[in-house]
Amino acid sequence: MAGHFQSLAVTFLGCGNLSSAVLDGILSSLYDSSEHFNASTQTSKVVSSVSEPILVPGNLVACVHSQGSATSLEKIYNGKDVTVLAQENVRGVKQADLVMLGVEPSVFREVLAEPGMRDALSSKILVSFVGGVTIHMLREAIYGHDASSKSESDAQKECQIIRVTPSTAAAVRGSFTLVIEEKDHPYPPQLLTKINSLFSRIGSVRNIPDSLAHVGATLASSGPAFFALALEGTVNGAVELGMDRAAALEMAAASMRGAADLVAEGESPDEVRRKIATPGGSTAVGLDLLEEAGVKWSMQQAILKTATRLGGPGLKKVEG
Repeated sequence: MAGHFQSLAVTFLGCGNLSSAVLDGILSSLYDSSEHFNASTQTSKVVSSVSEPILVPGNLVACVHSQGSATSLEKIYNGKDVTVLAQENVRGVKQADLVMLGVEPSVFREVLAEPGMRDALSSKILVSFVGGVTIHMLREAIYGHDASSKSESDAQKECQIIRVTPSTAAAVRGSFTLVIEEKDHPYPPQLLTKINSLFSRIGSVRNIPDSLAHVGATLASSGPAFFALALEGTVNGAVELGMDRAAALEMAAASMRGAADLVAEGESPDEVRRKIATPGGSTAVGLDLLEEAGVKWSMQQAILKTATRLGGPGLKKVEG
């Protein structure tokens, strides 16, 4: 049974494409009444079951680096419950219960080392979207190199840090969000419950060990770009045959969604293909062409190369 609802003030440090997608998805979820949004039904194959409380994001704040960016976001979120701040990161963090860090890897130290940031983060939750940056690196950026001299009371005031990888599909509440587990930094169950409750609003949630984070991020975050390329080629073929592009996009997207839904319900990709393509039929002709062109092998290599670029050690290139 779902628990009670608890308000949670959320601040976004950096509001690029990924953070904006998460913010958009959260806003969308808030338009659903609590009777229609049930986090416990949104969390198949998740980190942990959602118990008490179910978190309701509120007091949403987006912190950006320039007034120009702030003006653009203010137009986008006009009439919605989002406060936009320019060059006021510490002020935004002070207002939050939970902070989402979505800046570029090159500037995370600069942002977390701002004067007053350490105190502003005291006893709060810091969710990092910054790829390849460990909890140790984040903690060092906030608290410095020497943690041994901290008193017990100071340690208790430190923020809880958790690494999360959502995707831009969060904007339509279709993200497969990964919670990155580091061997030396286990997450308290209560923290996982909160993160699960929050991110289940924008899709599914699953925990994954740090050793596979680069693979998971490639599938969950980069994958939509790869599939979009295939979708674009499909649409171009239909347009070349005389179909209106908007209609072709609608049909092709529905077709891709249908294939994905069948696989999500337990059918293998091979089963989906065999059920559609009869030997010698029109679909088989198209599939033969795709096989000859090496489409499947190319997708496989795209996963391998992207994951390797993200820092995955020891990946073996698959020959084909």
